[in-house]
Amino acid sequence: MTSYLPWGSQGQLPDVVVIQKKTALERYAAELKTEAARTFFLKDGQTDDNLQTTHNQHCQTLDALLTFLTRQSLSFSLHTLDDFTPQHGYGPKHFVAGQDSGLRCRLNLIICVGGDGTLLRSSHFAGGQTAMVGINSVPQHSVGHLCSISPDNLEDKMSQILKGQLVPRVVRRLGARTSNGYQLPYALNDIYFGHQHPASASRYTLTVEGPRTRTEKQLSSGLWLATPSGSTAAIRSYGLGILEPTSHQFLLAVREPYSPSGHHLSLTRLVLDGDAQSVSLFSRMRHGLVCVDGPVTACVLGFGDSLDVGLHEEGSLRIYLN
Repeated sequence: MTSYLPWGSQGQLPDVVVIQKKTALERYAAELKTEAARTFFLKDGQTDDNLQTTHNQHCQTLDALLTFLTRQSLSFSLHTLDDFTPQHGYGPKHFVAGQDSGLRCRLNLIICVGGDGTLLRSSHFAGGQTAMVGINSVPQHSVGHLCSISPDNLEDKMSQILKGQLVPRVVRRLGARTSNGYQLPYALNDIYFGHQHPASASRYTLTVEGPRTRTEKQLSSGLWLATPSGSTAAIRSYGLGILEPTSHQFLLAVREPYSPSGHHLSLTRLVLDGDAQSVSLFSRMRHGLVCVDGPVTACVLGFGDSLDVGLHEEGSLRIYLN
């Protein structure tokens, strides 16, 4: 009996869910169909050899994981993130607190093979009792701050997880809801808010709700809101420090704030208390944009729309971080 269960196998749940990234070789293969594209590709320092090498290393890591799972007599469903895109019309739904996890399996374990990007996008479909673990398949070429497993310790770490010798940590995520009632996926890393076009100014009113509510009309290049686990990402360049992943604080940083003569913006770099404070953003743009954990998951905010953001405990995620 095979240990692989195709997606939607007559309601039968696999023991674990495995999500792998597409390698650069797989992504670029379809794009390098012209001589001009290949020439630019080579000038950029990329070669067929290094693409093939990293592709092979990723495949070796994935094969090692699937071989290990099979030896443990565990069934699995295997996916790429393309399986979850809306145009497919099937697959899991984004996790919403109080509902079942979008990605379900009998052992409540999702294994991401790739890097931080794969884990971040996959996390939008996980929550509740489901835990996640990231395997950095090619550490020399992939960022994996949130990935606790490497090819060298794969079997040892996976064995400890399955035996309960390692315990996942509970990290909070940012929850965001628009004024028309649309809830965005929980952000494990960060949320970007600004104008759809990077050359246009972002106009909005920022309100920090809490024991002492503060409001400020701002003009800038947009802003970042980051979770504790996202404090090592883009927002790190604003000097707010790195938070412990299980912290109840979250960060806000305004990008290139504009202060008119005689007026000083005070709400530009903040460390906020997730237990007592939240953020409200009122769009004064016709074409505002909100992105969750990167550019793929996004929604548009028009003039007069608003977004409420908080570090919601009910959206917490269980993740193996060491």
